[in-house]
Amino acid sequence: MEKPNSHRWLTLAIISISGGVSFDLAYLRYIYQIPMAKFMGFSNTEIGLIMSTFGITAIILYAPSGIIADKFSHKKMMTFAMIATGLLGLLMAVYPPFWVMILIQVAFAITTILMLWSVSIKAASLLGNHEEQGKIMGWMEGLRGVGVMALAVFTMWIFSLFAPENPNSLKSVILIYSGVYILLGVLCWFFVSDGFTTTTDAAEKPRAFSLNDIISVLKISTTWYCSMIIFGVYTIYAILSYSTNYLTEMYGMTLVAASYMGIVINKIFRAMCGPLGGLITTYTRLKSPTRVIQLLALVSIATLALLLITNQNPTSVAVGIGLILLLAFACYASRGLYFACIGEARTPKYIMGTTVGICSVIGFLPDVFVYPVVGHWQDTLPAADAYRNMWLMGLGATCLVVVFTFLLFSNIKRASAKNTTGQPVTE
Repeated sequence: MEKPNSHRWLTLAIISISGGVSFDLAYLRYIYQIPMAKFMGFSNTEIGLIMSTFGITAIILYAPSGIIADKFSHKKMMTFAMIATGLLGLLMAVYPPFWVMILIQVAFAITTILMLWSVSIKAASLLGNHEEQGKIMGWMEGLRGVGVMALAVFTMWIFSLFAPENPNSLKSVILIYSGVYILLGVLCWFFVSDGFTTTTDAAEKPRAFSLNDIISVLKISTTWYCSMIIFGVYTIYAILSYSTNYLTEMYGMTLVAASYMGIVINKIFRAMCGPLGGLITTYTRLKSPTRVIQLLALVSIATLALLLITNQNPTSVAVGIGLILLLAFACYASRGLYFACIGEARTPKYIMGTTVGICSVIGFLPDVFVYPVVGHWQDTLPAADAYRNMWLMGLGATCLVVVFTFLLFSNIKRASAKNTTGQPVTE
């Protein structure tokens, strides 16, 4: 029996919020680095090693996470992953020694990346057909942002209620996150389906996943097209994390004001722009997520060109802020759609998770090189030259998006022309 539409959207909200907030304890340093050093007794170097442990493990686990999504029950995996992450948080709340924190970070990568990442994306994707992927993935990105923002604001408020020297302040934050994870795990059990008995297209017969299908995924051209689209958009996403530095160093903006702009860009825009991308594919003539990303990439290219021009003579901070906000809009709207390209390309459902995993490994590689490269430029070059190089990197990445969205859209049109067979184009 088909579930009512309200149930489908509630399920999407639970999947999205779970997938979004599950990383917050692993990335606790982003907001609470000073309290971690003070109350947990770690040096900044040790905190950095703790973070890099999670990042390295995550890169290794993205691809196998796709296999997990194709072979195992989504309900069981998401429930276990969220509850296990919550229990790891309870261990983290006792302020363990450094070597235990390293092990906890490895375990966080297992529960959030291996067991949850591709599973949550595939589970959300299966809530609609290939024509609804833009809407579903757009709202998924937006709901992730809303969940992360709401929980971050709430825990920050709780943290502020304690005296500055009270070690229970950080402990309370960790315990709240842990409790929310366990609650979301319970909700996943009641709302998320197994993912085995979904509605299939008329010409797509359900079949079991086998390890040989990994080779099949790698042979499909759309896998590589989608991977490079994610790679280009994610490079801009990484570059936008330097917005605070750019506004302070190039325009003389105060650190407090620039930090508020960072919150607007990284939190508020993430929550708003993902659904906007989905709305564009739903309520305008631009039904294709791939085509929308391509048009947003053209907007990004124009914006980056203007940033390169103003970088030579930064005079108006309003212009600088406006250009960065426009770039952020294009980036976050694209982030809300890039996994929809996998569904739009009619990727068979039995290899959807594997495709997401492989695309994640390739697409998120900017996490490995953008930060050390831009950091090196900041340390060795004058500010104007460092940020010029950064915007040029972004321009090159965005050109990749234009090229590969063109290739993907051409492939999708050929697949539509062969609609009588219902098979994806794989040449």
